[in-house]
Amino acid sequence: MDNQKSTRRFIALILALLIPLNFLVGAVAVAADAVNLVKNPSLEEGTVDATCFKRAGWGTEGNWNFVAGRLGGRAASVTLQGHTAGDRKLLQEESAQCAPSVVAGHGYTIQLWYKSTAPASLTLFRHSAQGWSYWGDIAQQAPAPDWTLATALTPAIPDGTDYISFGLSLGTDGTLATDDYSLTEIPAPTQNTSELIINGNLADGTPTPDCFMLAGWGNRQMATSLSNDVPPNSSAGTRSFAVNVTNYQSGDAKLIQSDGPGCAPAVTPGEQYDLKVDYKSTAAGPSGLTVFSHTAAGWQYWTDLKELPPAPGWTTGQARTPAIPSGVDRISFGVSIAGNGTVSTTHYSLVKYDAAGPPPTGGPDAVGSWETLSSQLPIRALHSTLLHDGRVLLIAGSGNNEPNFNAGTFRAVVWSPTTNVFKDIPVPYDMFCAGHVTLPDGKVLLAGGTQAYPTSNAGPTTFQGSKKSYYFDPADDTFHPLSDMAGAHWYPSLTKLGNGDIWSAGGLDEKAQGTVLTEMFDTSAMRWLPQNQVPQTWSFWGTYPHMFLLENGRMFYSGAHTFGNGLPGTGSSIYDWTTAQIWDVPGLRQKDLRDQAGSVFIGPVQDQKLMIVGGGNADGNTPGINLVDLIDLKQPSPHYVPGPDLPGPGKMYVNVLNLPDRTVLAANGAQLNRSGNIQTAAIYTPSTNSWKTVAADPVGRNYHSTSILLPDGRVAVLGSNPLDNSFEARISVYSPPYLFKGARPVITAAPSQIGYGQNVQIGVTGNVTAASLIPPMSQTHQTDTNARVVDLPLAGTGANRTAQIPSNHNLVPPGPYMLTVLSADGIPSVARWVWVS
Repeated sequence: MDNQKSTRRFIALILALLIPLNFLVGAVAVAADAVNLVKNPSLEEGTVDATCFKRAGWGTEGNWNFVAGRLGGRAASVTLQGHTAGDRKLLQEESAQCAPSVVAGHGYTIQLWYKSTAPASLTLFRHSAQGWSYWGDIAQQAPAPDWTLATALTPAIPDGTDYISFGLSLGTDGTLATDDYSLTEIPAPTQNTSELIINGNLADGTPTPDCFMLAGWGNRQMATSLSNDVPPNSSAGTRSFAVNVTNYQSGDAKLIQSDGPGCAPAVTPGEQYDLKVDYKSTAAGPSGLTVFSHTAAGWQYWTDLKELPPAPGWTTGQARTPAIPSGVDRISFGVSIAGNGTVSTTHYSLVKYDAAGPPPTGGPDAVGSWETLSSQLPIRALHSTLLHDGRVLLIAGSGNNEPNFNAGTFRAVVWSPTTNVFKDIPVPYDMFCAGHVTLPDGKVLLAGGTQAYPTSNAGPTTFQGSKKSYYFDPADDTFHPLSDMAGAHWYPSLTKLGNGDIWSAGGLDEKAQGTVLTEMFDTSAMRWLPQNQVPQTWSFWGTYPHMFLLENGRMFYSGAHTFGNGLPGTGSSIYDWTTAQIWDVPGLRQKDLRDQAGSVFIGPVQDQKLMIVGGGNADGNTPGINLVDLIDLKQPSPHYVPGPDLPGPGKMYVNVLNLPDRTVLAANGAQLNRSGNIQTAAIYTPSTNSWKTVAADPVGRNYHSTSILLPDGRVAVLGSNPLDNSFEARISVYSPPYLFKGARPVITAAPSQIGYGQNVQIGVTGNVTAASLIPPMSQTHQTDTNARVVDLPLAGTGANRTAQIPSNHNLVPPGPYMLTVLSADGIPSVARWVWVS
């Protein structure tokens, strides 16, 4: 943790409740809205039968009826009694006019709602030049008394297939009702033009994929096969290659890049390369990520970069090579199986590691501009909160400095970005690694922190958490005491709810162990509730878990956190804090490399889309990744899908934040634990689902750096606490490209107090096309789970506009906000402070 001698002991508790996916509240995030390829999906058209659907099956006849639909209207129902053979199902009619059209090599998401008194099976049929044929049963569905979502991903569509049809099959006595059928195409991930592997998804070549060969040695028997069994959300045409080993006595077997023309990737001596491969393995022991090198003398074994543990499901293995030795011009790699079992692989990747990343192109109006201020931080600012008067509260506590802790020297300042003046603030206890959030009245709640540093004595050797809690009042620049939390927390997250109360969980307790205690702060009473008044999951959420409030009042844990591996299961989840229920969310890649990742809502919060960016693993000192995953949480069955990679090398300690033009800035970071700074920055545009490399912070920053959006639209970036435990005192300020594109619109009038559902009159200058609310940031450890951009629909023209305030408190929790307007050219105004209550 913060002390490098610490042993990072996290309690990975089994989740208290395992709830089926049908209870989830979001879905696949894509660059544009997915098109439902099913005609008459809600079965509302047609008299005797639903138009474009047919009753199908064989064996025992069924009794068919229309019944009440899931959202009104009607659904189709079939009942089997005295079943002896066969099944019954409702399918799309097998005709070119009705059956969904599909593209060979592409993948699709199937969804339909059902309720049933018996198990059912999700069944597929496909059409080719030879006609219609049964394709397979791809998912089993349990009985469900209430409407439940069945969802599955198809394999890649086989060559020659142009239509498919699907439905739920009832094959035993019972009643099955279905409604709201959906088939949508899975978007292909953005192509990485720096990729050095040819045919990395194994799409071409039979029986061995083109540019690959089977290698190995020893005494064992082998069998190989190509398959459409591939990881979810694979790109079009992806296949996997399986190597099955039996009667093993010695040696190994693996699929590697071949020596054919242009196949084994060319490399440069002295450079390093990042390699990845998706695999699953039933071998009893670990597999090796094995690399071979080529010189003028020929090919030879070079090294095993990493052991890959057995994995029943698709997992990504990755590593970075050492510097390529002199004389080596090509390399080849694969996953070695050295025992009885089967290893399947796909998605081979090799990319040159470049710490500099792609250079930004263009002037300040394209890439922005950085300034390093002459004034420096007087303290180790680990916690940064923008106050509603435009100043910034910076807290160090003991500042990750044990002599300060032993001396009782705890510090904080308030910084004025407009004057560069720092004001010292007395600090009553060690707020180092506390949680914090802006309350509805503009005060700042502080909770938890450090009770003790690690000791060399017997017992726990990590930091101990504190129960203490205070609030900071900008009116008197003073910390005021509050009741203690129910338990101690070091590295807790604090998320504001729609009613203004504060949810908190995560971190280490007073015994330096992972706490499973959930806390609630009652803002009306300004006190922490006792444990028995707060719904408890008794699950450990990790340290500084990234927990976001959703529009329906539930929460989304993005999978980003601080230190070590992700949580058990998929690593991401939806959580109903009112009932203490948790549901896994699938699709997050490399869940154990999301330590110190960034995550944030993208676009207006009304879209309920979110991204997770980069990350690494400080415990294993694993190099950071540049993977970006996206999720749309408005859909019935949410799961992450791959987004465009963050430009440049992978990194952890990524500062991500919303800009007022509704883009996302990602800056700073490092490739390894508190070392290897990566000085790159990029801006993500949700409407195009793409990144643009922009100017980078001239100051390298990693652990304990923070970033804050200022009311004038600039971004302040502060701090860094590298491995030698020094601290970066310089302050960087970024002016995004929109500040160089011309005259800014101006808010000439706006009420200071606004209410939910109100139409608010505002005065503006300029060609204004949009308005939004952004809460003041309160960030530490690359975490501000309360950040968001709230869209305010505008009406009117000219200098007087009417803005519509959302009525949903979960979208706009009460408190101070920065009101900005945006011109048609994407230029934001300076913000005006308003209060939502």
